[in-house]
Formats: sequence, C-alpha cells, structure tokens
Amino acid sequence: MKLLGAILAGGRSRRFGSDKAEAVLNGRTLLAHVADALRPHCDALVVCGRTHREMASLEDRPKAGLGPLGGLCAALAYGEEAGFAAVLSAPCDAPDLPPDLYDRLSQESGAACVVDLPLVGLWPCALAAHLGSWLDESSDRSFTTWAQAVSATPVEFVHKLGNINTPDDLGAFEWRRAIRR
Repeated sequence: MKLLGAILAGGRSRRFGSDKAEAVLNGRTLLAHVADALRPHCDALVVCGRTHREMASLEDRPKAGLGPLGGLCAALAYGEEAGFAAVLSAPCDAPDLPPDLYDRLSQESGAACVVDLPLVGLWPCALAAHLGSWLDESSDRSFTTWAQAVSATPVEFVHKLGNINTPDDLGAFEWRRAIRR
C-alpha cells in the first residue's frame, strides 16, 4: 500500500507561547522528531498548515483556520490525487510515536486512530471528499467527532501517547524521557 505521512502543523501554539513545531527536544525540533517517526512507514511526507524548507508543504483545505481537520483534508486530497492509498497522520507536537504505530493501526480495516490522541491515525484517501463536505457543512471541528462519524476504529497503545501543549509539558516530557534511559 502506498502511504503518505502527514504532519499536522498548522496550529497557533497559543498555550505554548511560541511556535511549538520548532521547539527543541534533544537538539532537534518537535516537527523533526515526528517526521523521523513517520518516515520508516511512509513513501512520502508532507507538512500540513505551514511551509517547511525540507518537506513538501500543504495549505489547509478547504481553507485555513479549520484546525487539524483542515490539515488532514489537505493531506487526503493530495494523497488521493497522487495515487496514495492512505494517510498516516500525526500532530507536530507528539514526538514519542511508537515504532509499531503503522503496524497497530493497519490491523484494522478502514480508518483507525489512537484512542487518546485521534490526530494520530490511518485514514484512507477515499475519505477526502467526505471530509471536505464535513468541513463545508458542519461547524464541528472536533477530530474525535469526525473520527466517530467515519467509524474510525479506536486503537489503544500500552503507554499513553501524549502531545506537548505548554513549555511545562516539554519540560516534563524531557524529564520522563531522561529517567527511562
């Protein structure tokens, strides 16, 4: 299966106070950590919701300001047009994605997403038109609600996948990672 990796990175980082995609963890940006985690599973990577100097960049669809669903919509449409079967998505602020991410999500038929972080998911590109219509017709921008609407299978992982929303979250993440070593 031809797989597109999509890093959802269009947020404003209000709680973080600065651009969290560019925040540094162990000498590399959060966005770089996510790219490295997705790369082994994907035939190509895109960054959604921003421009990036090293990766293909997609503007949110159908317009900016729709949150992570706008980024996923852009990735699904791009993927469908380019002949990809599915999109493996992750937010730019989830640097601790497990190595078996794709294997676990692909065990399900159709769409699948992580229970505690539904922005991490495997989405058939055939959902592009459905998501575009959803964004045009609904004011609900909840990723969880949309995942339920397309009957995405919720997948649990042994350890909770977390994301980094504040500088304190980043500090706690660095501390937890240090004690695991």
